[in-house]
Amino acid sequence: MSHNMRYTKYLTAIILVGIFTIQSCEKDYNYKAPPPHVAGATATLEAQYVSSAPSAISSSYWKTADYLKVNAVNVSINGVYGDGLLNMTGTYNGTTSFSKGVNPGLTLKAAYDNDKIYILAEWSDTTVNLSEASWLWDGPLDPLKTDTSGSWTSQRNNDKFALAFEIQSASSSFGTFNSVGCAASCHTGINNSMHPDVGTVDIWNWNLARSSPLGYAQDLVADPSSLSDDSGNKMHARNVNGATNRSGPAYEWNGVSQTITLANGQSATLDPAFYLYNKMPFLGNIANGDSLFHNDVLNQPGHCNTCHGERGEGAINSAINSVSLNKKSRTTLMSNMDNVSDMTAYWNNNLTSAQKDDIIAYIRGLCGVPGYYLTHPDGSNADIVASSNVTPVQITNAILPVTNVHSKYQLLLVRKLKTNNADDIQLDPNANRTYKFGVALMDNDGKNHIGSLVETLTLK
Repeated sequence: MSHNMRYTKYLTAIILVGIFTIQSCEKDYNYKAPPPHVAGATATLEAQYVSSAPSAISSSYWKTADYLKVNAVNVSINGVYGDGLLNMTGTYNGTTSFSKGVNPGLTLKAAYDNDKIYILAEWSDTTVNLSEASWLWDGPLDPLKTDTSGSWTSQRNNDKFALAFEIQSASSSFGTFNSVGCAASCHTGINNSMHPDVGTVDIWNWNLARSSPLGYAQDLVADPSSLSDDSGNKMHARNVNGATNRSGPAYEWNGVSQTITLANGQSATLDPAFYLYNKMPFLGNIANGDSLFHNDVLNQPGHCNTCHGERGEGAINSAINSVSLNKKSRTTLMSNMDNVSDMTAYWNNNLTSAQKDDIIAYIRGLCGVPGYYLTHPDGSNADIVASSNVTPVQITNAILPVTNVHSKYQLLLVRKLKTNNADDIQLDPNANRTYKFGVALMDNDGKNHIGSLVETLTLK
């Protein structure tokens, strides 16, 4: 081969390499990034693997995350509570009574990382219900029951959201958990109770009265014998001075600011209008206070009803039956009343300190004493951290029902994938990527709820 031919081939090769290089560079230079992901509806609750934990409702991940739209239907309706528990069934008629018949539009989003699962729930609810089984003296009757309401009864309820996962093969007369979801765990069962005939179920129960104030969701386990809290210290206890829902409260607020540390490490101050954390024994004989309040003889102990109404609803003077009076300690209430000049004749001059305590007890009974007091959980009870856009420390309106200024709830639940506790479901993407679950919504209720019996969580 001649020198000129070799040179020509060499030159041609260089030119071709140059062309390919230019084309390659031009291709890279003109590369366009794909458009940002737009959130869309999915058939299952798809939890994407993330390297940065979306541990707050405001985390950027949630803005574009796909979602499961839950068609909320009647799941458990027309149930009433036992004796002494009145006006606690706001979801009695199901979807037609939940949030006054407004479709909750429940959506669920999820993510997981190497350690935890994150589930964000959003739904509409126009009111915020914060109390559960509050103690009321001669409270209102329940139109759904024939119970009397004289003396002490337990009334009012709160908003709740719950998820149910199968731990061990659960079933009831309705079928298996795999086929009918939470109907296998909490509907009919044994003696119409809230647990399965066989197997065990993990229930994550967020509620505004007993778990949300501390920054948790209540962790429950349902087995053939019971529905109970997980192992460890509970996050609440019944505030009861006796054995029934007519026994009355054991405690009231002691006047000390209720500053606590939430599950996420942040601090908060709980409103004593709704929550009892710093407590003291409930003082006074409320029956005596009732009599003193309604003593109509001028210049004698009592005569309060003439000014404040028969039930504290207000007359000549202001109402004193608002839950907002729980914001005042007993010492403050006493001091305020000691310094009202037109009360001197029958308050300062005629009442003993014990009788004053009796009347304060009666006023507390008109307002409603919290039905539970809060305690910090540990062990398996403290597995599920919760945060919401409607938190107890944000509530400023003490007129019932409280208006939901957001018109909807946003709730984030965070839990370890594997807690290694026998009373929890263990989520392991290396072993299983799909898990059946049920979901429930309750508006001012706990016995009746709407939701979906069975959905699927997919760990992508």
